[in-house]
Amino acid sequence: MIKRLLLSLALLPCLSFAGPGHDHGHDEGPTVTDPNSPQRNPDGSVFLPKQTQRFMRLRTVVSEYQVLPRSLVLYGRIVAGSNAGSKVQALQAGRLSIPNEFLPIVGNRVEKGQLLAKITLAQDAQENTLQEAEIADLREQLKLAQMEKERLAKLTGAVAQRKIDAATSKVSGLRARIRALGKGAKGKTDNVYAQTSGIVTGSYASNGQAVQAGDLLLELIDPAKLQVEAVTFDPSLPSNIDQAGFSIGTQRIALRYQGRSPQLRQQALPLRFAIPLVADDDESVEEKAERLGLVAGLPVQITVQTREKIKGVAVPAKSLVRNSSNQTTVWVKLAPEHYESRVVRFQPLDAEHVSITDGLNDGERVVIHAANLLNQIR
Repeated sequence: MIKRLLLSLALLPCLSFAGPGHDHGHDEGPTVTDPNSPQRNPDGSVFLPKQTQRFMRLRTVVSEYQVLPRSLVLYGRIVAGSNAGSKVQALQAGRLSIPNEFLPIVGNRVEKGQLLAKITLAQDAQENTLQEAEIADLREQLKLAQMEKERLAKLTGAVAQRKIDAATSKVSGLRARIRALGKGAKGKTDNVYAQTSGIVTGSYASNGQAVQAGDLLLELIDPAKLQVEAVTFDPSLPSNIDQAGFSIGTQRIALRYQGRSPQLRQQALPLRFAIPLVADDDESVEEKAERLGLVAGLPVQITVQTREKIKGVAVPAKSLVRNSSNQTTVWVKLAPEHYESRVVRFQPLDAEHVSITDGLNDGERVVIHAANLLNQIR
């Protein structure tokens, strides 16, 4: 009897039990999210509680279509105009000496007419020998001319006065030539002056340096006369420009159109704009240029407003964001805590704003601050 019982137990199928979390016969319920947290709805809109809006400092503005100037963007760079930059060069070969052993360095201010350096002109031994020989010859000519002058002076009244005057003039001319050659034989010094006022942008000389004619000593730029050069492929644009400006960081700088080149450069038309900086009681022009970050060679993006008009909604450029399809959109407030993304068309308006020409209706509230944060909610 016992043997039959053991045999029956051996033939029974083994029972297995799943551990905690592995029982696939009983599914757990769905995860419940906080209904009061920021979230994106299935239709693409966003629910954003008031508390989160205040934390993000979200701001909106009521859209209103109005007549705005048609604008476009040009690419250019800051340049030093012909009257803004200058180069200080050695006019003759020689040895450079610096007054007070100090040559202005990069960043120093230089005034027009300031003495920058002195050059002791170089002469070789052969040239000195030739000068001395010429001086000796001129001295002999001077002796003969003086004798001739004295002889004619004794014959005053017997000879024409013009002969006496010619002899006197010859003596004076020979003496002047001897003095000039004497200075050259001893070594002449040439002074180097600043031709314009400005800030030193490059210093390439040192005390006692041997220089050749044309060697560059200093480069100067006057920050009060910086300009912006841009190019356009539309030859009719110059006659249609109304206003222009560009931005560096958070600073917006207005420009004044000066003119265009009468010749194409690589199939494009060069345009010139002036940067009108004016000194005031608090800042000089140089200090303003330094604060604004104006430096020659800096690439800039210029927004040009034309005299043509379009109908659109003016909003800050930071209101524009990209959706998952890489389309340009803005966020519109539909309800106190409900926002919707709208695909729009736009044109640049100025350095900080754009003009939305399609995709909005009058009276809708457009997000103008923290739109990029709102766009990241998933």
